[in-house]
Amino acid sequence: MSMRGPDILARTMSVATTRGGSDRPWQYHSRSDNHSKVACWTVLFDLMLECDVFREHVAAGRIGFGINFVMVGPINKTLDLVVTRIPATRKATPRIAFADLVEQYGIQLDADDRAMLDQLPAMAGESRKHDASEVAIALEAKACMTEHSKPLPRLHAEILATGYLARRAQPHCITASYSMVNASSTFVTPSGKGRVNRHTQPEDARRVVEMLGKAIPLKADSADVGYDVVGAIVVNCCNDGSPVTVLDTAPAPVKQKDHLHYERMISSLCGQYRARFGR
Repeated sequence: MSMRGPDILARTMSVATTRGGSDRPWQYHSRSDNHSKVACWTVLFDLMLECDVFREHVAAGRIGFGINFVMVGPINKTLDLVVTRIPATRKATPRIAFADLVEQYGIQLDADDRAMLDQLPAMAGESRKHDASEVAIALEAKACMTEHSKPLPRLHAEILATGYLARRAQPHCITASYSMVNASSTFVTPSGKGRVNRHTQPEDARRVVEMLGKAIPLKADSADVGYDVVGAIVVNCCNDGSPVTVLDTAPAPVKQKDHLHYERMISSLCGQYRARFGR
């Protein structure tokens, strides 16, 4: 079965909503984190669908999740997504459920998505006030949607810093980076009050994808700042109300040769989880 996350993310982003403090509805707004929340939800959705040991641990109540979760360490860092190991001594308290976030985040599921979600075991969210769980997976979600060259150094630095801080805080956790790159030739920018930015495509998107593939180290290359898993998708998002679509041709990662490919990212997360926490 093909993985569903990128299409769900694109379908959800296609619906413009008011966000980022703007009265005008936008499909993407840099001052809103709704796109990253949805991206994180879809990663968990595919991970439960594709990874048997992960799904079994969810069903047994052994793992939970947190979105926008503060990881305490040398410098406290808010991570877009964590998967946590639930201690057997934890007291029962009311918690947000994974399925409840569909309505809360406005996630657009089709009939097949909904049927698959209904078959999955319930997964409980973390409570920031009461939980002090071990983090099994720490994932940071990023987006590069316009003026690709301008944010590239900052994007690189932020990804590196997040991986380093996550590993310092939780040395045994699986660190993952997941990025969305825009390949549209135009982009209506909310920060420019509706100004249309024009991109040189596919070169602009290719430059970002190449940075993610070559300049973000894997743990095998650099134990201190390297990630266990790095992935990316490429979308066409004009931010003008037209549908957001997922690109599966160049400059998007190629499954057969690029570790960034989304399906390889999910498979790698499953393999890493199985190796470290499968017992």
